[in-house]
Amino acid sequence: MTPATLLALAGVLFLASGLSWPRGLLWGALLYLGAALADALAKGPLSGPAQVALLLGGLLALRGETLFLRPRLSPLRRYLVLLALLLGLFALKALPHPGGSLPLALTLLHGGAFVVAYLALAVGVGAGVMCGLQDRWLRLAPERAVRAAPLWSLRRLERGYLKVGYLATTLGLGSGMAWAWGYFGSPLALDPKEVSVLLGWLLLTLYFLLEERLRGYGRVGWLLLAYALLLFAFLGAPFLGSRHPSRLPL
Repeated sequence: MTPATLLALAGVLFLASGLSWPRGLLWGALLYLGAALADALAKGPLSGPAQVALLLGGLLALRGETLFLRPRLSPLRRYLVLLALLLGLFALKALPHPGGSLPLALTLLHGGAFVVAYLALAVGVGAGVMCGLQDRWLRLAPERAVRAAPLWSLRRLERGYLKVGYLATTLGLGSGMAWAWGYFGSPLALDPKEVSVLLGWLLLTLYFLLEERLRGYGRVGWLLLAYALLLFAFLGAPFLGSRHPSRLPL
């Protein structure tokens, strides 16, 4: 077992305890980041999906740890921790994979953009879901809305993080298409990873265009579907024979 695998495994265990123990989130996040660094030193930066998963999981856990003193945002904190756990489990599966070779500059641009995108969208979508539910409660069940986080606070979190995530997704998608054009001769193919990213990006684009018309469960469902497509591209598509270098054996 490599040092990166040991650190990742310890990080998952600490994060699991972090659902009720704030220090667990901090130590789990640091172990995730240490595992990502160890794997990068052994194989090179962003040489496989495990490094990105560990980096994302560590940053999400750190963000979740800062929400412990804000009880009204506890659903968002739990969501971030569970997502970090999922990313850690995925990294444990992906770590033995040696990864594919890409030009270093484009790898850093493409992978770095999606690190920012997944991180920002994880927070923005979580806040947006809470925002949509709070909006519905204010209209239909005000007594439930009193116990939830203020709408203006959720809206500010949602808008800020979604904008950053959308811009980063656009940069990641564009750089990936540029690389595919030069490497495969076509910027897009009927590939599960590429198609799911493109569909997720299109749904986010439509979300910003129709934001004022989307309310309640419709708003929640739209956001969750867009993020699910992007998350599938990262966690699911590598197992489906994608032409992307992050593909993994079953």
